[in-house]
Order: sequence, then C-alpha cells, then structure tokens
Amino acid sequence: MREELESNLLCDMLCDVIHRHTSSHFGAYVDYIRNMPYQEQTMHNLGRKNPQIMEILRELQDDQRCYRLPLKSFLVLPFQRITRLKILIENILKSTEQGSERQMSAEKALRALIKALPLVSSSRWLVRQGQLAQLSEKENIFGHRKLCHIYLFLFNDLLLVTTRKGMDRFVVRDHVHRSLIEVSEGLEEKEDLECASWERMFCLALLKNQRGTTSQFLLQASTHAEKITWMEVLSHRVDGMEGIYEEWDCPQVRCTEVYVAQQPGELSVQLGDTINVIQKTADGFLEGRRLVDGERGWFPDYCAVQVTNEYVQRKHLRQRRHVLQTANRILNRRHTVAQATACFR
Repeated sequence: MREELESNLLCDMLCDVIHRHTSSHFGAYVDYIRNMPYQEQTMHNLGRKNPQIMEILRELQDDQRCYRLPLKSFLVLPFQRITRLKILIENILKSTEQGSERQMSAEKALRALIKALPLVSSSRWLVRQGQLAQLSEKENIFGHRKLCHIYLFLFNDLLLVTTRKGMDRFVVRDHVHRSLIEVSEGLEEKEDLECASWERMFCLALLKNQRGTTSQFLLQASTHAEKITWMEVLSHRVDGMEGIYEEWDCPQVRCTEVYVAQQPGELSVQLGDTINVIQKTADGFLEGRRLVDGERGWFPDYCAVQVTNEYVQRKHLRQRRHVLQTANRILNRRHTVAQATACFR
C-alpha cells in the first residue's frame, strides 16, 4: 500500500492490493489474533516469575519513540488495522462512480475482507456443538477401524470440525460454509464393527472446505436419538424454494436501472448498486440489503440482474455432486445386474 501511494497519489490500485493480500496472506492475521490471549497470559506469567521484566518494559514504554504507550497497544495494532481497512474501502466506495472499474475493484476487496474477518461476528451465532466419534476409513494391520473423538461447532453460516486440546482449547481441522454440508446414512451395508455401532453412524461430507477440496467424515453419535438430531440440524438449509433466503446464503443482484422509493418500506436504488436478496415475491418485487451501507427495503426486479456470487457457485456445486452421485448409483446398479446375468449363463 505504501509503494502504491508513493507511485500514484490517486491510489487507483489500492483496493486491488488489499484484495490480493486478503485472499492470499490473511492467514497470518488470523493466527496472530487467535494467539492474542496466549500473548497476554505469557506476559502475565513472565512478570510474575521475574519482576525485572516489568521494569524493563516500563523503561521501554517511557521512551519517546513509544509515545508512552503500553506494549499491549502495539500488540493489538494488527487487529485494529483490519477494521480500519474495512472503513477505508467503504469510504472509497462512497466516492467512486457507479458502475466504474474502481467501484467493482472496491466491492471485490470489501467482500474478500469481510469473508476473511475473524470468527466472532454480530451476524453469527452458535446453533449446536458437541462431541462425536470419527471412524477411520482405513483398517489397521489387525483389520480394525480406529475411533477418535472430534468436536463440532455448527454456526448459522459455518461448520467447524475441531479436536479438543484442553478444557477450553480446540484445534480446527476443517471448516466449511453451512450450505456446502451433505449428510447421509453412514454405511450402505451393515458391517460388524468391534469399536462402533452402524445404527448410530452417519456420513458428513464437506463439499468444498477451506482447501477447496471435498472431505468426508464417518461419525458415530452416543445414541441413536443424538444421531437423528445431528443429521437434522446439519442438513437444515433454506434454499429459497419459497422465495425466502438466509442473509448468509442468498442471491445477489446488480442494479441496471434507477428506482426511487414510492412508499415506506421500499428501497431507492442507483445504477451499479450491489444488493443481497433476502426475499422474492411472485408479483416481481425483491427485498434486499444494499452491500455498501446495509440499507434494506423492497424494489422491483426489472431494475436489477442477478450476478454470479458465492451463493450461485455453492448451488451449482451441490447440483453437480447430486448428478455425480446419481450417475454412480446407476453405474453400480448396471454393474451388479451384469454380474448377476453372467452367473446365470
């Protein structure tokens, strides 16, 4: 960003820089923020064991180059810069021309930045959490399949697959958007399992995890009732079949015409506005929330066109998986019939 500012006072490429680093290098910020509580605990333990360390810190903080600020204020700077970047992009959007390349660049950077923000959010809440047993796919040298414990955190828009590392510490093994979860019965054929019970098992598939790949977990609940509960809550998804969408998984439109609100509850839109659609009606109206300022209201669908956002991509991914699964079942059925026919010849 500093190099861009020195080369061009208008900062035309500033949002591109933010988007590039947010998409590729944001993991360092996430790890740093995740470790902040342990930084504070380490400093507390060091000060308790060796008071001289606190004296040295006070001397450093009194230095003019530190502006008499405590060490903690410097440790939280990375986190503060993330929120400032969001404010910066929002201000850029307010001053850019509607439909311009600069506006599209700023919106792309803002979406990437919001997506990369830490787990805690006012729009995210915990739906269910709990421990399950995972059955390994491969057998060991004795022909047995191993069971290990995992801990699931299901939020309204996100699933975390973790391993417990203490009373209140967890290591995230995998995570996925909630709309990219598929659940099914655990075993197509009943097996004699020494360490597990097929009646309490189900399969959890993450269609596109944080690595961009598909991962599957064969899980066992403690009771059959718990299995049913987990399968219901994991498979629950509003797909907009009645024109109602979850705000964390909804279509997105870009306005192609200006519309001025005619009555209370409607939303005035400008050319190029990007809006998340929350609800559709049969008479041609959309309810949405504008991405830039969060304002919500109704507007006619003729003044906007749907854009290919993550909602559309996830929908296509689910449809592709279902087609492949159906094709595999048909091929397996044909193979079984062919084998049976050959046996009777």
